[in-house]
Amino acid sequence: MYGNQNQYQQQNGFQQPQQAASPVEMSLDSVMQGGSPGLFDKNDPVGTSHQGEITGIEAQQQTDFQTGVPLFYPNGNPKPQVVIHLKTGLRDPERNYDDGVRVFYCKGYSIPNLRAASQQAGVGNFPRVGDTIRITFSETKPSQTRGFADAKIYSFQITPGNPNKAGLEQAMSDPYAGQQPNAMPQTTQSYAPAPQQPAQAASQPVTAQQATQILQLKAIGKTPQDIAGMMGLTLEQVLAVGQSSQQGGQQPEPEF
Repeated sequence: MYGNQNQYQQQNGFQQPQQAASPVEMSLDSVMQGGSPGLFDKNDPVGTSHQGEITGIEAQQQTDFQTGVPLFYPNGNPKPQVVIHLKTGLRDPERNYDDGVRVFYCKGYSIPNLRAASQQAGVGNFPRVGDTIRITFSETKPSQTRGFADAKIYSFQITPGNPNKAGLEQAMSDPYAGQQPNAMPQTTQSYAPAPQQPAQAASQPVTAQQATQILQLKAIGKTPQDIAGMMGLTLEQVLAVGQSSQQGGQQPEPEF
């Protein structure tokens, strides 16, 4: 009568509710290649480190390596793990069309390390897609269960990604991105320089790479306001690069 209700399975000496399987998103590449390889090899020594840009991150329940059965702590709580996919420079010559994407399973003692590194980087309690992460096999800890291998503990360094990166890449590849379909590209634009504010502290100077990107965007007709928004800079920083290029360059460039 109640055969379809309150189904339980025995796990670690505790009765656990049997959960219905939920659909998992899979890419065609991962299916045809057998899934993304692990970031670390089982024989990697302590100190091994890899870095890449995060392409996917999610929380999952740990499962038994051989049976796939969900794992629980003795108190009945599910064992969590954070699954991180990242784009790396690693390539396996025996793997056809290896795109460098690797997967890392953060679990156990490594989860607090990931949270601490995320907070230190100012991204919250966990990193986001687009952030760059360096993962280091830092130490081992003896297993508390007899017959089990020592636990591997990892440390992390996180560099926040640029929230305007997608818009910047689109603008660099398509000069007319964001313009109306019938809008004609403008060859030159002129803007009055920003008023000087002697009492205000000077803006932080941009890097050489940022200055190059500003001049490239300016050359394809982007306004100072557009460039500032795409690159996460202030309008004063953008205008300062335009003024510096006119003063120090050999070729006169159109004013902002």
